[in-house]
Amino acid sequence: MSIITLTTDFGLKDHYVSSVKGAILKQLPTATIIDISHQIEKYNIPETAFVLKNAYMNFPKGSVHIIGVKTEQSKQAPHVIVYSDGHYFIGSDNGIFYLLLENHIDKIIALPEDASIFPTRDIFVNAACHLISGKPLEELGTIKTELFQSIPFRAASIGDMIRGTAIYVDTYENVVTNISQTLFNQVGKGRSFKIDLKNNEIGKISKSYNEVPEGEIIALFNSSGYLEIALNTAKASSLLYLKINDQITIQFE
Repeated sequence: MSIITLTTDFGLKDHYVSSVKGAILKQLPTATIIDISHQIEKYNIPETAFVLKNAYMNFPKGSVHIIGVKTEQSKQAPHVIVYSDGHYFIGSDNGIFYLLLENHIDKIIALPEDASIFPTRDIFVNAACHLISGKPLEELGTIKTELFQSIPFRAASIGDMIRGTAIYVDTYENVVTNISQTLFNQVGKGRSFKIDLKNNEIGKISKSYNEVPEGEIIALFNSSGYLEIALNTAKASSLLYLKINDQITIQFE
């Protein structure tokens, strides 16, 4: 199956998304094009990495993932193709790949310099169609050995406390943190705890949203294994005044 995914900050108002899809279909009429998201906040690399990281592993190996966010080419941020665990990722080397894949990188190819003002359509599409057609990755450019490293802020434990941050707010305004279930279990060891959320506290981890009445606050580990703060059928980010980069702490007794 010839799968090409698109993750961009183009939005849905303009012609940009359809132009990219048309360029793909002009070269590969049988391609399957999947929209991961076009509603990324403008130029937001961490958000791009979060959304794509939680989606790409559900696609079959051999899929090609075009990243149309902050695509300007420069000596500091060349256009590259990164191959990792059977998947191809095409974008600018602006920190996205390290946030997305960390050190799980098998091969990097630097694409030739270009002067396109719409590289997602003019450059990335050509590279994606080349790969989907079964042609060698190495034909597209030169081997590169390093990527720009944008180090994510990680949740950390200090004694009986975990300190993390809010890293994403989804369309329901559920607030996702960078506190993993693995870290929670390692530090907590089954002890009681309190999650500090500015003016609110939670002392229980639930398994589903409907374990509390509508409008009540809830904490649970989402399908990606990270702590999520929500309000049942309400908007946690707005009503709890939680935003990205706000500190979240868990104190164990």
